[in-house]
Amino acid sequence: MPRLLLILTLLLPTSAFAELEFSDAWIKNLPPTIPVRAGYMTMHNPGPGTLNVVEVRSEAFASVEIHRSFMQDGMMRMEPVERLEIEAAASVKLEPGGLHLMMMMPHEPTSPGDEIVIFVKLDDGSEQSLKMTVVE
Repeated sequence: MPRLLLILTLLLPTSAFAELEFSDAWIKNLPPTIPVRAGYMTMHNPGPGTLNVVEVRSEAFASVEIHRSFMQDGMMRMEPVERLEIEAAASVKLEPGGLHLMMMMPHEPTSPGDEIVIFVKLDDGSEQSLKMTVVE
């Protein structure tokens, strides 16, 4: 059995064991008449290789996308990010005014204290979940 484990460890790519660490995950609560929410967190890659987030979803929202805010021609703009690259041993912070989750069309109104489950998918097909807390 130890020999089989060693062979599998050598054959599988390191990304098969890679996982992100999440901290400070929160969602800004807004009135029910506003159809979007913004989510923020820090994603840390403790592994030896680059990880690429390619999808974020939640059963609580019709859709969730990673967006980045930027200033252009004196106006704040947003655009979707198709792939969020997180280098080895690095962190990426999703924060107001920068990268963030754009969470559209909540299926139910949100309230401070709610915990929303989010799924983060990597380009190797693996998926992780985390809970984000709704805050005022």
